[in-house]
Amino acid sequence: MSISNALSNAYSGLTAVSRAAEVVSNNVANANTEGYHRQQVNLSARVTGTQGTGVTTDGVSRAQDLVAMTARRAAEAGMEHNRVETSAIAKLSSALGLPGEAGALATQYSSLETSLRQLQSTPDSTGLQQNLLSTAKGLVQIFNRISAETTAIRVRADKNIASLVTTVNKSLEQIQGLNAEIRMLGMSGRDAAALMDKRQALIDKVNAIIPIRQSQSTTGEAVLFTQGGGILLNGTPAKLGFSNTALMTPDMTLASGALSGLTLNSQPVDIGVASGPLEGGTLAANFRVRDTIAMDFQTQIDGLVRDLLERFQDPSVDPTIPAGTPALFTDTGAFFLAANETGVAGRLAVNQAVDPANGGALWRLRDGLGAASPGLAGNTAIITKMLDTLTDTRQPVASTGIVNEMSAAGFAGEITAIWGLEADQRQEMLSFDTSHHLALRQQELESTGVDTDREMRDLMTVEQAYAANARVMSVIDGLMKTLMEI
Repeated sequence: MSISNALSNAYSGLTAVSRAAEVVSNNVANANTEGYHRQQVNLSARVTGTQGTGVTTDGVSRAQDLVAMTARRAAEAGMEHNRVETSAIAKLSSALGLPGEAGALATQYSSLETSLRQLQSTPDSTGLQQNLLSTAKGLVQIFNRISAETTAIRVRADKNIASLVTTVNKSLEQIQGLNAEIRMLGMSGRDAAALMDKRQALIDKVNAIIPIRQSQSTTGEAVLFTQGGGILLNGTPAKLGFSNTALMTPDMTLASGALSGLTLNSQPVDIGVASGPLEGGTLAANFRVRDTIAMDFQTQIDGLVRDLLERFQDPSVDPTIPAGTPALFTDTGAFFLAANETGVAGRLAVNQAVDPANGGALWRLRDGLGAASPGLAGNTAIITKMLDTLTDTRQPVASTGIVNEMSAAGFAGEITAIWGLEADQRQEMLSFDTSHHLALRQQELESTGVDTDREMRDLMTVEQAYAANARVMSVIDGLMKTLMEI
């Protein structure tokens, strides 16, 4: 081997270990950077003819574990889906309150029953009449508030859908741009690991919204499909479409055409119905909140209000009012019709005939809403009828989802319990999903993340290799000087 070849070999070694030192320093610097994948220099022996001529730096590779990444993405999408639904269910359950808690629906039913019993014992008491009116108004306010909060949850979900659609469209365009840059770098033989990290972060963002499957073209471009088989990116990105609805009422639904559905490349696509190409992430979860979970809740609450209205509208409760005339509780001041059940919780009101603030009279709570003048001070007939109709067990309204006969307060307590149990179960599921995701994330990090102890060991190896190659060059320099002195 000639001295010049030896010098060339040593120089290639110095170049390789210098590149390795650069990669190690970059790994250490990004040890805590979210989404960063460990990098390493790929080396191979350089051969000219049949003779070794040093080492070649083939580029920088990026640590990757496809199995761990796929499992982590699936768990993350499921966790985020469950998080959205769990949050909505918790808010709906919280709107009902806990029995015995001030302001809770079931508590207000009990207060109404107590107020009727107190007035029954002293029917001529103006204070107790006022207390009954206040309690009835309190129940109305709770139903109105619950209905308003339910609609607000649906509006918020609709707004979230619009935001998520924008995020997906923008991210897919950015991934397409990174695909082009990575392809160009690959063709020129340059390192694209940093861009791959950036691309994976964007893909992970999309995955939380719509669970994906990823493959790679021969030129290094990412190809994205949904878990349900939809194509999101294959050369050109797909385009999601959605129109936000700023104002919403309980009767507005996707089926009626009042709310926007989702389109994929201008074609309608089912989502939030447990099957379809875009199921599983936060996008589908928000559709489920808007179109199923909150709607089911609203339906049950409306059914509960219908039960209350029909109990007091029974002609036997207050003989002073003609059939078809509103009773103590009204549908925005009118007689309630079963055909108008949707959204009735937000329209529930106390009859103005018993409210002095609206030109009514408290004594009508005792003598009847249709009475023209006050009756006997000790009359308890109508008060007793109102108490009886409130406490009687009867067949539930179908929309409440309850099957057993109960009193009005019993129905309220049952619905409160149903949603409270659902909220607790969902929270347990979310806790499990979160733990499962963290375990898979840790598993992925162990194979792709930066271990600073390992990097320090690699740095020592780089240092030794650099010193060895430098020593070779130093010896060669001495040999050259000796030759020059001859």
